[in-house]
Amino acid sequence: MRKTLEKINNLLKMGLITNYAIAGGMAQFYYIEPSVTYDLDLIVHIPNEENVLNPLSNLYAWATRNGYPSENEHIIIEGIPVQFLLAYNNLVKEALKNSNQIRLYEEVTYILKPEYLMAIMLQTGRLSDKERLSKFLIDADYDKEKFLEIIKRFDLYELYQKFSGEKYG
Repeated sequence: MRKTLEKINNLLKMGLITNYAIAGGMAQFYYIEPSVTYDLDLIVHIPNEENVLNPLSNLYAWATRNGYPSENEHIIIEGIPVQFLLAYNNLVKEALKNSNQIRLYEEVTYILKPEYLMAIMLQTGRLSDKERLSKFLIDADYDKEKFLEIIKRFDLYELYQKFSGEKYG
């Protein structure tokens, strides 16, 4: 993982991405007991997303030039499947902008804050996200007031109340 993070940080230095943060299951590892995941999800901001139809084309070209194969939606970087995801809505854009800088495997990296991860899980609503959200609500060290402020601002509060009622009602 250290080598993978090194390569991702090199993408920042080269300007292929201007910002990134770890999301998904790997982010969960940082905050609570892990669940099953096999890839590294990165929320990224791409400079001058010129190619609207294929905004990740420069990343895939970099991967090809450097011998990193792609497999479905992943680029295999130093043995780790990495999925590059554009900040696809305002919640995710704000989450990326407010990510935490951490040190992981002796590398500086960035990770979404737990309150934003939880809001994104709620918004996405997949079964795996609901399971992770349940674990976060019970096990994570997060700022409940910040989480509530985020979900209210992004019109997710009613969805949260419904989710809470199904899980804990």
